[in-house]
Amino acid sequence: MKTFSDEFFNTENFLISKKEYKHLNIHNNRPIYHICYNVNNAFIPIMGASMVSVLENNQDVPIVFHIFTDGYSEENANKINTLAQKWHCMCILYHLNMEPFQDFHIKVERFSRITYARLYMPKLIKEYSARYIYLDADTMCVAPLDKLWYLDMHGVPMGTVSERESAVGYRAGFLHLKNEKYFNDGVMMVDVSEWEKQHITEQAFSYQCEPRKRFLGQSQDVLNLVFDGMNYFLPSDYNVYDGGEYDQGHSVIVHWTGRRKPWQMVVSAFDEQWRQYNALSPWLTITNIYPVKKPENYHDFKYWGKYRKEKGCFKDYLTGMVWYSILKLCYKIGI
Repeated sequence: MKTFSDEFFNTENFLISKKEYKHLNIHNNRPIYHICYNVNNAFIPIMGASMVSVLENNQDVPIVFHIFTDGYSEENANKINTLAQKWHCMCILYHLNMEPFQDFHIKVERFSRITYARLYMPKLIKEYSARYIYLDADTMCVAPLDKLWYLDMHGVPMGTVSERESAVGYRAGFLHLKNEKYFNDGVMMVDVSEWEKQHITEQAFSYQCEPRKRFLGQSQDVLNLVFDGMNYFLPSDYNVYDGGEYDQGHSVIVHWTGRRKPWQMVVSAFDEQWRQYNALSPWLTITNIYPVKKPENYHDFKYWGKYRKEKGCFKDYLTGMVWYSILKLCYKIGI
């Protein structure tokens, strides 16, 4: 495992710049909720809908957003400021130096190395708060976060939701985890003091330079190796997978963990709700509801058609089934 000097983790080695957009209204003597994201520039507009969902469902709470990125356009920075002004919140934009993260593996090429920023966040957020909620950009808050924010984790540094039962055994086995447990790191409740006390960042960085073949994922695998089932396990309502497919009627945070995303097509009520938050955000409103006509998307047309039928649009249902049949044939014969 890789080792580091204490100086390696100093702020100046990781932080290039920090911008604070201060439009926070403190009211009702409520504690401030601190919400964190890590995104590249291309994903900032997607994150914007998630931020709006948090604000809309926690309107009586002052909120500070901590946004960690490997770079951003002035346009996106200005829109973050616009959001902060409109909702009277505070946004802190961290531009991180990615050089200290270079020896982490990239397992899935479409993912950005900025995903590893969540391993370092506590060292910068401790200036502002003793705890925070981390959210992936493709999450949506659909209910108040008060119970999560005030949760007593009994001295455990981090709370997360277990991966679905069908995935736990395989993933835990692949990583040789002793406790045979495995969590999803797309939503995390973090106790900063305990995280620092137990040197979680330092332990996570020790997994740099490990061969890619050792992992199935990226930061999620690293954190599972560090905690090995000793994290606090949250109720599944705080990370409802596949865009709310497993919703039981009392979800708090919906997470589009699968290939299908709500900015690509609309095949559920949660997809429609995400579009509403996107429309409220300063970023471009996404209006397409139709899957992209690629052979590999043939199954999406079946789901889309069935959803449109449930909405009373039988013509769309027929259209979906026709394209499902055509594209499935194209996919099977390799056109």
